[in-house]
Amino acid sequence: MKMKIKSLKKNGFVTFSYPENLRKKVEETVVSWKKFCDLPIWVKQNLPYSNGADGVGYEIKDGSGNRGDRKENFDVTTGGKEWLEKNIDEIKNPTALKFVKQATELVTFLKPSIMNFAKQSEKAFTLKGFEKEVEESEKAFFIRFIHYFGDRLVGEEIATAHTDQSGFTFHLFESEEGFQCLDYSNRWTDIPITNGSTVIIPSMQMQLRSNGALKATCHRVVATSKTVKTGRYSAVCFIQLKHTPKYNKVKYGRLQEKEPGFNYSMTKEEFAKLFKK
Repeated sequence: MKMKIKSLKKNGFVTFSYPENLRKKVEETVVSWKKFCDLPIWVKQNLPYSNGADGVGYEIKDGSGNRGDRKENFDVTTGGKEWLEKNIDEIKNPTALKFVKQATELVTFLKPSIMNFAKQSEKAFTLKGFEKEVEESEKAFFIRFIHYFGDRLVGEEIATAHTDQSGFTFHLFESEEGFQCLDYSNRWTDIPITNGSTVIIPSMQMQLRSNGALKATCHRVVATSKTVKTGRYSAVCFIQLKHTPKYNKVKYGRLQEKEPGFNYSMTKEEFAKLFKK
């Protein structure tokens, strides 16, 4: 998996060629996700989201609250695999069963690409022990399958501008255009994710881990002339770092409620105060 890793610091994201076998696995799982989304709500809610199982399961959000998104999503983690397998019989529907099984398998399938990125990042940015920390964080890797609903306005934010809390985010699939990153000049830039390539962006823990050398990239999704009618599907993998402090959401609030790019000009000392001790 070759990538121009230095662009992570210059542009806030790195684009790279998508391994063909991984892309095929992702696409097969997304097809199952779309079919899962078409099921009646009572079927989908047989596996409700559970923080007690390392954050796995289904949830639906109605867009209420301060800058809330209107979407449905399903999370799968390596650590929550046992809980999913234990409770999977609650779903009798074969379409739902197929999706959950494929989604669970995909987490482990991603590991070589994740570790490749970690290795290159450690070398390029002198992040001592980063590759080892990522490997030891495997149980906290989690994939989120997302379905943003249609009936929107062109240009409207369907995923509110925010930075992610984890170490870095591996964007696996975007069904349509509309994914944008905020550059360091405060301009929104379209980031295409095609069949042949995808992107990884740094998140809050990585900005802390790198002493501010790498900024947590602010990003959003906007509705296009197509997705206002059809909605939009995506899949991302969040890599949480086991030994790096976590953002203190209880004390400092949701990242979706922050000013876009709030972290870009912060000193490393100011930024470090946002994390749990």
